[in-house]
Amino acid sequence: MKSNLRLQVFIPAFGIVLLAGIIGLVDNPWLISFFQGIFEGAYSGFGWLYQLITIALFILCIVMTFSKIGNVRIGGKDAKPKYSFWSWFAMSLTGGIGASLVSSSISQPITFFENVWGELSGYGIEPGSAEAALFALGRTFHEWSFFPYAFYGVCGVSIAYVCYNKHKPVNVSSSLVPLFGDRANKKGVATVIDSLAVLSLALALVGTLGTFIGLATSCLQKVYSIQPTKVMMLGIMFITTVLYLISSVSGVDKGIRFFANLNFKFYVFLMIVFAVFGGSFAKVLSESVSSLGYWIQNLPLWSFDTGEIGGPALIKWWTIYNWMFWMAFAPVTGIFLAQLSYGHTIRETLIVNWIMPSIFAIVWMSIFGGVAINMQSSGVDLAGEMAASGTYVAIWSVLQQLPLSEILIPVTLFIMLLSFSTSADNSITVISALCVRERKIGDEAPWWLKLIWGIAIGLLSFLLMAFAAGSKGNDGVRYMVVTMGSILSVFIILQIISTARLIYSYHKESGKETD
Repeated sequence: MKSNLRLQVFIPAFGIVLLAGIIGLVDNPWLISFFQGIFEGAYSGFGWLYQLITIALFILCIVMTFSKIGNVRIGGKDAKPKYSFWSWFAMSLTGGIGASLVSSSISQPITFFENVWGELSGYGIEPGSAEAALFALGRTFHEWSFFPYAFYGVCGVSIAYVCYNKHKPVNVSSSLVPLFGDRANKKGVATVIDSLAVLSLALALVGTLGTFIGLATSCLQKVYSIQPTKVMMLGIMFITTVLYLISSVSGVDKGIRFFANLNFKFYVFLMIVFAVFGGSFAKVLSESVSSLGYWIQNLPLWSFDTGEIGGPALIKWWTIYNWMFWMAFAPVTGIFLAQLSYGHTIRETLIVNWIMPSIFAIVWMSIFGGVAINMQSSGVDLAGEMAASGTYVAIWSVLQQLPLSEILIPVTLFIMLLSFSTSADNSITVISALCVRERKIGDEAPWWLKLIWGIAIGLLSFLLMAFAAGSKGNDGVRYMVVTMGSILSVFIILQIISTARLIYSYHKESGKETD
């Protein structure tokens, strides 16, 4: 089994992850400042490009969903789906999001609504006003729905089509075959692209596990007055790591499908609780519908604004920063989504991987963000608490205002744990699989390789949170992730061109067949 290990992929990616941990422990300020400088340089020089990349992916998803190529069945015309529709959607949804969905649905709208770090200044909107409420929800829709999920939509479809229908190797680089032919899978090219993709997602998992540790410790401190300690962080890391490793080692058909379905049910339960107990649901619905219209009205400006109007507080530190995070996640997550899409058409795949998660995000953000904005308007100073204690505290402050908070708070913390774990287990599965040669899409990596990656990511998250955390948690690692996203943007651009060529070639060939 060990002989099948792709050492040229595993060693660089694993080595840099460990090196990041060592540098973070020895000189965390240097780690933060160095990679923050790279991020700021990338934004200054290429912020316009990242906006155009996101728009191009969005357009490609529209074209593939509503044109003839949408009828193509992944795996061939006789391929049969492996999973039921709702299991497929649950794994797709929970595999692409983590605990940040729950916390961001509160913290991001409140940040925008009260202009906590100057997000409204560029557009001249009065903080706390009726328009600020529309902007807060509308902007959150923009950064959590159809545009970011287009990264997953294009990556998932292009990899699935090339690997299943054209029988190409299961590498991230295979999605470039329509553009470069078999040269895209030359050993050197495939190795570099796969190594970068594995490294990006591994670091992203370190950062997101650090986010969950921060959310959990803030809950214990805010709600139960238990001060964070290194032993506490170690315990949280241990429980989380064990959970996602059990799921990942069990494989997609057992562990990941079970946890994904369970997690999805908890998502629905939590939405119902907020809708029922969060105040005037009619007002929440009214604000949400108006915010949707406000987003559509401002869609052209927001899509093309590179900071010249909105300003860096909004465009740089929210929009572009978020797009670069999605770039880091998308290539490897695309392999996981491709694996689930076998037997479905491209149109069905985009409905499940692009349209439905986007609609779910809009509904989720409407309920949670709407409740939080109404609380803020009613005198609960969520923005003040965030400014004083960090964004992690917002979700717990809201829950404390609801009936049965003593039950809801531990339930929500458990949902966050489950949410991160179901996101992490698919990532560990695909990261490990990319480190193995001569495999087909859907093949599982050996359990010991998943164990190595899972333990390393868990330990690194704990060490950086306990000994080298910055003002936003794993600051150094977070900036490393967006740096990797900026590097992978070159790959994303090539993938856009490759997918466009795939669409063109298909329509050209189908046109000849009908002549």
